[in-house]
Amino acid sequence: MRKSESASKVGTVDKFLLSLDEGALGALYRVLIGFITIPVMRLLLGSDGSDWTLAPFLVLVLLLLRVVLAAVRKVVSFSAEVREAWSVRRRTAKLYDCYQWRKLMWIGAGLVLYVVISGQYWPMQIALSMFCLVTGAGATLKWRAVAADSRFPKPTARKIKSVTA
Repeated sequence: MRKSESASKVGTVDKFLLSLDEGALGALYRVLIGFITIPVMRLLLGSDGSDWTLAPFLVLVLLLLRVVLAAVRKVVSFSAEVREAWSVRRRTAKLYDCYQWRKLMWIGAGLVLYVVISGQYWPMQIALSMFCLVTGAGATLKWRAVAADSRFPKPTARKIKSVTA
C-alpha cells in the first residue's frame, strides 16, 4: 500500500513539473515573468536609466531563464518520464521556432498588465509589450497549424527502460 501511495505522489509532482511549461499554469508563470520584468529592471538599474534598456533587459531575462532551467535539469534528479517529456519539448522547439516564440504572448500580457496597473504608459514599455503580444499571438497561430498538420514531423518520446528493484 505504501508503494502505491508514493507512486501517486511522484506522479502528481511529475504532472505539476510538466504543467509548468504548458496550459494555464505555464501561461500564468509567463505572465508573472512579464509583470515583474519592468519593476525588477528599475530596481536593478535604477529608474533614471533609458527606456531603451528594457528590450535588452528582457532578452537577458529570457536568456537567464533558459540557462538557469538547464542548470536545474543538470543538478536536480527528475524522473525519466519528466526528463523525456522535456527532451521532446526541446526537440520540438529546435524544429519549430513558433513553438518557443508563442510563449512571448504571455510575457507580453504580463508586461501590458504591469503598464496598465502602474499607469506608466511609456512608449518603450508599450512598444515592447505589443511586440511580445503580436509575435507571440502569430507564433501561437502558426504552432496550432503545425501541430494540427500531420505532414509536419513531431518528435515523440523515446522508449524509457524501466528500472526494476
